[in-house]
Amino acid sequence: MGGVILTGIEAKRFIRVDEGSPSVGISSNLTLTDAYSSNNNNIFIEFVFCCNYSPNVCSIKIEGVFIYDGPEKEEILNEWKEKKRLDTGKFLFIHNAILYRCFVEAVGVSSDINVPSPVSMPSVSPKREVDPGEGIVYG
Repeated sequence: MGGVILTGIEAKRFIRVDEGSPSVGISSNLTLTDAYSSNNNNIFIEFVFCCNYSPNVCSIKIEGVFIYDGPEKEEILNEWKEKKRLDTGKFLFIHNAILYRCFVEAVGVSSDINVPSPVSMPSVSPKREVDPGEGIVYG
């Protein structure tokens, strides 16, 4: 149906390593840059994904291509030719596949350059002892 191939990764830390990792705000942005068909009838959707850190401690940029071979090929190409974008609601699966692949890569890259991860990592906390008859009340 579809798959993501990464074609470029750029990461740069702008602060010295001995300064540690300050508290930051992180936002991400996905931009679809082109969509076209190939000789084998696949659709290629090029993209750029960026993680923006505030304050500006680093930058992470990932480029790639989503390759699609499904029933909506003509609809995708027509929408791209008309609007130069793909409706997020209608083509949610494309956006989600790209975001999933990019966030997985960005987590590894952020670790490599020693900056906070662009997504929260799950953690395990110690189990709390509950006295007999004590329950957890919800709501």
